[in-house]
Amino acid sequence: MTEQNIYKIFCDESCHLEHDGADIMVLGALHCTAEKATALTKHIKWLRHQHNYHNELKWTKLIAKQWPFYRSLLDMLFDDCDIWFKATVVQHKQSLDHERYNAGSHNTFYYKMFYYTLKDFLGPNNRYRIYLDYMDTLGGSKTKELCDVLQNSTDWSLSVNAFIVQSYEAQLIQLCDLLIGAISYKNRTDISHKSIIKGQIVAYLEAKLGHELNYTTPPWERQFNIFRFAPRRS
Repeated sequence: MTEQNIYKIFCDESCHLEHDGADIMVLGALHCTAEKATALTKHIKWLRHQHNYHNELKWTKLIAKQWPFYRSLLDMLFDDCDIWFKATVVQHKQSLDHERYNAGSHNTFYYKMFYYTLKDFLGPNNRYRIYLDYMDTLGGSKTKELCDVLQNSTDWSLSVNAFIVQSYEAQLIQLCDLLIGAISYKNRTDISHKSIIKGQIVAYLEAKLGHELNYTTPPWERQFNIFRFAPRRS
């Protein structure tokens, strides 16, 4: 099997805990070939050097004067049609009826949403390596369950491995964090304090896309896809 058959998927999540006070949940993933992932990582490190940016890139720790660096990252994303991004936005998280639809488990729902986020990236005759940000000591069971869910949801033998990594070591997880942070910021209704730099990033993304970040894209949109899930109302 050649390197061209190996794809890497870098994932991150925002407001994914059941009782974190947020009214939405966002899961995101960046997909590209293993070769492209290496090239992008090198380019991001070069951009960091150009803009003298040495911190871990996190939506919660943006630096206003580093707007040119953030803009360069977004330009890199949209200038390369070989990078696919998808986000799943769960609306009205407090209205989820886990007892009725998810066997009483928020974790079951979480993995369902991860399946929706990743399913369009997957196909037969390829190998997939999924990278998740380290969150807690349950990482090992998390990667196994995610692989099991993906395999059980496909009708072919899926070659997939998942790994837990530290986000500060993975440039593309940090980029994913920036993207889902912007989507979460646009879709949340419970944010009272507005940030100029966050609003600037949201506005730039929306200008690039030609639509707002609280918009559901067509399912065939690959470069920047947003799937919005609303729980059923009784």
